[in-house]
Amino acid sequence: METSVNHSMCRCCASEGAFKDVKSTYHWMGEEEIYADMLRECFDINLNTSEDCDESGICEVCITQLRNAINFKKQVLHTEEHYKKLVQNKALFRTNIVKIEANADDDSEGNVSADDAFSGAEFDVPIKTEEEEQKPKKRAATTKTMTTRSKKAKTESGETSTKRIIIRMAPEKKAIVKDDYFHNRLRNDDELKKHENNIRHVLTYSNATPIDKMQDANYLCCYCDSQYLKPADLKTHTQETHNDETNPAVVFFNRKKRSNFSAKIDITGLKCKICATEIESLEKLMDHLHKDHDVKIYTDIKNHIIPFKFDNDYLTCCMCPNTFDKFQKLRQHMNIHYRNYICEKCDLGFVTMVSLKHHSEAHKVGTFNCTFCEKIFDTSRKKKSHEATAHIKGYFSSKCGYCNERFISNQRKDEHLAEVHGISHVFKCRACDRIFKSKKSLTTHTKRDHLLERRFKCTSCDMKFFNTSELKQHELKHSGVKDFKCDVCLKTYARRKTLIEHLKIHADIRRFKCDFCGCAFVQKCGWRGHMRSKHGENV
Repeated sequence: METSVNHSMCRCCASEGAFKDVKSTYHWMGEEEIYADMLRECFDINLNTSEDCDESGICEVCITQLRNAINFKKQVLHTEEHYKKLVQNKALFRTNIVKIEANADDDSEGNVSADDAFSGAEFDVPIKTEEEEQKPKKRAATTKTMTTRSKKAKTESGETSTKRIIIRMAPEKKAIVKDDYFHNRLRNDDELKKHENNIRHVLTYSNATPIDKMQDANYLCCYCDSQYLKPADLKTHTQETHNDETNPAVVFFNRKKRSNFSAKIDITGLKCKICATEIESLEKLMDHLHKDHDVKIYTDIKNHIIPFKFDNDYLTCCMCPNTFDKFQKLRQHMNIHYRNYICEKCDLGFVTMVSLKHHSEAHKVGTFNCTFCEKIFDTSRKKKSHEATAHIKGYFSSKCGYCNERFISNQRKDEHLAEVHGISHVFKCRACDRIFKSKKSLTTHTKRDHLLERRFKCTSCDMKFFNTSELKQHELKHSGVKDFKCDVCLKTYARRKTLIEHLKIHADIRRFKCDFCGCAFVQKCGWRGHMRSKHGENV
């Protein structure tokens, strides 16, 4: 039941108008909303009501801010649960590392002790030097050389211990580095096997379906070359076509690079295949398989399985309330929730090491020459982008996924998709139902008009503005600079826009006309004053 209160006051911002009742039930995005209950749940605020006066309304702007607050609270609570799991996983992973290092260093404790002693203050170290010379015969030549240098050092300065230690530790350090290399390689190979195990068991024991990637407007199947406009159609295709295979995970891994075992999976309507239990999230599924069905799931590695849900008309993150207009942006957003590998220079997180290495190219500054022409770029990424668009793919690099026609920009391609293939991207504001042609325009409108975002503050007064251009226009009031001069009456103005409006007075352009008496006015303020004083109309 949806009702609105006429001529009431918003109980949140005190504005007057016709608003929604705070006690009534409304439906938004498939969910019921009772604004009084939402205020109580989020802020512990109970609105006072009177039996004599039932006019308790709330405006659309306050409703939007209330929804954002509710979503933010849910996000914080969800993140806290995710953080607790991360802490537990890191504790397990740290324990395993300690065990590995203990095994690797069992045969070199004497060298570690010598290195620790040498790295501190000065000590007398002729410690077991003669015993260390009992090396295998293969290193006899190296031992002889080191002994000669130590005798020479003794006759000149008498400081035999320090120099002998330096010379003897050098080959040992090389051996340690070599051992670390093979140790890291074995550890990485072991991690890849654990990732493969987790992905294999999730795909085998649940109805989760993998997504290869999105090409233009289509989602590609991981098992074959089929592609679908809607994720639901891809999921249906995967379950009906590839579900009868002995082990669908085998086909999946045959089409993936082993060095980058990661998976994008659709967990819409997630269920366990063993017991048919409906499960809310990927983490709960893995925990359920491990604890309830004794399926081997490794928790001592970083998770490379990225979940997505497609249960509404918007591309919504399954871990926070953020929405997106393109799947690629949603996929990039998931790096925020899966910060497995961190960039040391900018602190951005990434799901896989491959993504981090690709990102690191943006930080490499130098001189990079184009392979095909004489242009020079300061980063490798700019060079590769130039080569891809100007030389390799040609200037028309944006391709339609239906007819393979190429376009000079994504905007032209979107126009082509709407006109030829009937696929249009329309972005509708959920607060006021206004329609925009781009996600950027919708985002700007939401922040400016509904969230009332004002990040730029004037240094001369307390006023705040949405962007820098509005701030600069306002600062002209304080500076007193008037650079725009009228050639007719020599009046000066701070803004070009004001001068143009003034010139209409000299041109006698009367755009504002009274519908009652026919009087016309050059400026809107004159027309509004006339309507108020002569006809009693507030316009």
